[in-house]
Amino acid sequence: MLFTLVLLMGWGLIFALYEPVWHKWDYKALDYIYKLSVNNGHGPEPSFAPGIIYLPITDDTYDAFGTNHLDRGKLAPVNLALAELDVEGIVYDIIFARAGTPDSDALFAESIEAAGCVHLPSALARSDDPVGFKWNGTNAHERIKNEFSGVPGETNIQRARPIYASRALTQYDPFAAAAISTGDIAVNADGDSIYRHACLLTRMDGRYFPTLALSVFLSWSGAAIEDLEIAWGETLTIPALPHTRLHKDVVIPIDSRGCTFIPYVRPLGQDFSHMPVHQFMEYFKTPHLRGNLLDWFEGRFVIIGDLATGAADMGYTPLEADASLMVIHASLLNALLTSTFYRTWCGWQAGAVVLLTVLCIGVSACLGPAYPLYAVGILSMGIPLLLAWTEMIQFRLFPVTTVLAGAILTFGAVLGFREISASRESAFIRTVFGRYVPEKVVRVLLNKPEMVVLGGEEREVSILFSDIKGFTAISESLEPAVLVMLLNEYFSEMAEIIFHHDGIIDKFQGDAVMAEFGMPAPSKNHADQAVAAAISMQHRLNELRDCWKKRGVPELFCRIGINSGPVIAGNMGARNIMDYTVMGDAVNVAARLEQANKLYGTSIIISRDTRNLLTSGRFNITLLDTIQVKGRSQSVTIYEVKTT
Repeated sequence: MLFTLVLLMGWGLIFALYEPVWHKWDYKALDYIYKLSVNNGHGPEPSFAPGIIYLPITDDTYDAFGTNHLDRGKLAPVNLALAELDVEGIVYDIIFARAGTPDSDALFAESIEAAGCVHLPSALARSDDPVGFKWNGTNAHERIKNEFSGVPGETNIQRARPIYASRALTQYDPFAAAAISTGDIAVNADGDSIYRHACLLTRMDGRYFPTLALSVFLSWSGAAIEDLEIAWGETLTIPALPHTRLHKDVVIPIDSRGCTFIPYVRPLGQDFSHMPVHQFMEYFKTPHLRGNLLDWFEGRFVIIGDLATGAADMGYTPLEADASLMVIHASLLNALLTSTFYRTWCGWQAGAVVLLTVLCIGVSACLGPAYPLYAVGILSMGIPLLLAWTEMIQFRLFPVTTVLAGAILTFGAVLGFREISASRESAFIRTVFGRYVPEKVVRVLLNKPEMVVLGGEEREVSILFSDIKGFTAISESLEPAVLVMLLNEYFSEMAEIIFHHDGIIDKFQGDAVMAEFGMPAPSKNHADQAVAAAISMQHRLNELRDCWKKRGVPELFCRIGINSGPVIAGNMGARNIMDYTVMGDAVNVAARLEQANKLYGTSIIISRDTRNLLTSGRFNITLLDTIQVKGRSQSVTIYEVKTT
């Protein structure tokens, strides 16, 4: 199993170094967890001061305006009314790229100028590769170049992979000239068409142009593009400098592209207060309602977007399937106002978790029993889910699918390895023990293979040796075929008795049988089992002799010696030919006791060590003698076991 552990740790290290994190399945899993956290009140909170209000243009608004197109002249009073209510800013999610009717355009441009707080967006065409930006010399482009873009401080340049702009769709020049700021309104969905990330800064000819929400925030805070500090792959910082209204730095986590996770507050309509444009104008024209409107709108950012059928830009977000993309700009602006962003676990952190998981699974696999492995396996799959939830409510994104995949692959590989190993182990046990061990003992060993120590283990067992009396003379008097038949019958009967008493056949050698009791599965009454087996063997031989006599076959008598004591049990032999057997002084004594039957004319002799382990009163035992056993300095007290 050490090899397995090293192999698993190697896989974990490869994972940690390779960092294969943040694929679409990580985000799809987090979409569900994110939605769950928001629904349970653990998502971003809406800003209070300044707050955000939606002022959508709906189908009913078109009906109230009495037109089937967006008349800029109808929006001019809206700008003036909002300015009168002292809003913090008016943010349009609409690009008025071409001229309309002269009167309406003039009214709209004048209202933008008069309000002094209108932010109008632009839309950039983007490229992943460095490209030159196509300037067209309009006022809108001149303002983008000279007022609304700049060169921030940059670090981690080696990690930078900025998104480039090739051209821009801008506002009609009179509107662009009157607006207080502009920002990029274009947002690219992730590869699975879900809007999760927004690029905060886009590079154009060595300068950076902010997204609409960042542009509005910079205008409100008094910070400039040049004040920003970009640490590519880490953070975008808006410092709290003396000339800004910020009390502390606003730190935004970004990736190497300058993108951040969009912190949606709630689904559109549940996140911020909203009132349709036409309804707002009706209330504004009612004098006794203006006071209520002032309480509602004063000091807030008002986002105006077209939600009419066929006009709104719709898309999928983690919170809803068909949302107006106006929610993206509102969510980003809210995050900037509240400094609420989601930080993302980087690859090496996720890799470290996987490496720790691999290590825990590997160690548990090496312990032997299966339950620690299964316990660790269950934990390794449950903890990432719990971690993903706890991290989410702490505004940190954890790559749950990647870590789970690492845990599942590791756990599956270990189970597969264990299954293969167990199959080989089972095959080995059946090969080694199947012919010499009772089936019920084999089943125990298959369920608990750790009982079989192949390298050698000290055990206390009872060893039985039996030998056929006068076998040499018998073998000389019989034809080989008859002798083999007789021996096979004898061995089969004796083996069945030994098996019945939970013993194992160590070996058949000539006419001798060597058996052990108390192994490989330990037994507390191994001495009783050995003696009971010996008595049964002698009884069965009495029955067989009657059969053999009738068949004219020589009658067989056997002598049995039993000793109990510590032995070394294990798989022993050559590299390719091994045998599960026992070695030790107790084995030598048992063999000598079998031979001692010749001297005393007995059929079963046991040692004092065996007698001391027997159940009192169960067997008829008589003290025989104290003898000196060859190869042993200490004498052995021996007893005869009566078979009747």
